[in-house]
Amino acid sequence: MNSKIKKVSVYLALFIMLLSWVSLPIKAKEKQVKSNIANTWLFVPKAGQSNKFEKAFKKHIAFRKSKKDPRTWQVYQAEMGANMDTYYVRYCCVSWPDIDEYTTWATKAKVSKNWLKNVSKFVAHYELNRSETDFKNSNWSKDLKYKYVGVTNYKVKMGHYEEVTKDREIFSKAAKKENWPYNWSWSDNINGTGGMSLAIPYMNYSAMTPPETKFSEMLAKYLGSEDKAKKVLDRWRTHFESISYNIYVLRDDLSM
Repeated sequence: MNSKIKKVSVYLALFIMLLSWVSLPIKAKEKQVKSNIANTWLFVPKAGQSNKFEKAFKKHIAFRKSKKDPRTWQVYQAEMGANMDTYYVRYCCVSWPDIDEYTTWATKAKVSKNWLKNVSKFVAHYELNRSETDFKNSNWSKDLKYKYVGVTNYKVKMGHYEEVTKDREIFSKAAKKENWPYNWSWSDNINGTGGMSLAIPYMNYSAMTPPETKFSEMLAKYLGSEDKAKKVLDRWRTHFESISYNIYVLRDDLSM
């Protein structure tokens, strides 16, 4: 009987030891949770209701501030194109667990109730989109000041994401090494049809003037030859089904 008890004790000790070993990588993974998810709400006011939407939206933002909203939302509008009446309300960045915490806060603060009562009656269409920011290959400081953002949207071909990631890393390393005179941010869509975007901020339209040294020339200097740069750029063009560009203005008067 005593020998059986000893065996059980030994097995139990080994089991506890194994559990302690397994818990270490789990805790390590928990600490490595990425806060790189951007949330972007898209709102299209009803025809002729943009002014009423903005007034109601400002009141709603004031309500959120009074409830100590933990997120500082930024609002953008397109400067060109067919969707200039659309408002993009964005916050970056959070982790997946942060979304649960924010949902809990929003429920307690009753922000949805306030929105439905005061703002939603002026909205014809809305969406929620999420993307993952590639901080490693971006160059965007938290205290960056800007008024406009030029955004290039890429629709990536099926099976090309691995190569796209490698090529944009080459571009980003070259831009950082050669002191490319811009800030930028790469992101990958979480929902949708395989989208990727490159955002570049500007203070004004004059800042959008192309630099004297072309990107291809800068890339050639980094890679050591024009042929190598051409090879990478030619390969880059094969990754996408379509590419589009637009400029967005930051609406400070509507942002938090």
